[in-house]
Amino acid sequence: MDDDLKALYQTAILDHSRQPRNQGKPEGCTHRARGYNPLCGDQITVYMEVDGDRIAAAGFEGKGCALCLASASMMTEAIASANKATLVNLLDDLKLICTQEQAETVNAPEEIAPLLPLSGVRAYPVRVKCVTLPWQTALAAIAGEGEATTE
Repeated sequence: MDDDLKALYQTAILDHSRQPRNQGKPEGCTHRARGYNPLCGDQITVYMEVDGDRIAAAGFEGKGCALCLASASMMTEAIASANKATLVNLLDDLKLICTQEQAETVNAPEEIAPLLPLSGVRAYPVRVKCVTLPWQTALAAIAGEGEATTE
């Protein structure tokens, strides 16, 4: 990854971690789950208002590293007004871009584009769990499981 691209990624992650979007519980919250990453100490609660198959609103609260908070912020923007299948597909694609150099199998490049700054964790495999924790927690919320962990 060249230095200009690294700087762009770092800027986006810092922006989302310092000024998280959709922080807090949506007014019509119907689903929630808590997530924990024991390796990094990230703790996050994801809240969603789900109407049928559609995620009407999403928010989060938590404390953790910049990658986890940025990922949660980006996730809430990416899944707003999406359906449950989109959440699953985006998590699958996020895992690909965070672990593989060439991720040609990404389902919807236009949907994953705002999440590309998170792909910088590819150079630090142990940090992939920091990025995926909010997403796994959102899936747990939709499934009614209440908790998620990266263990």
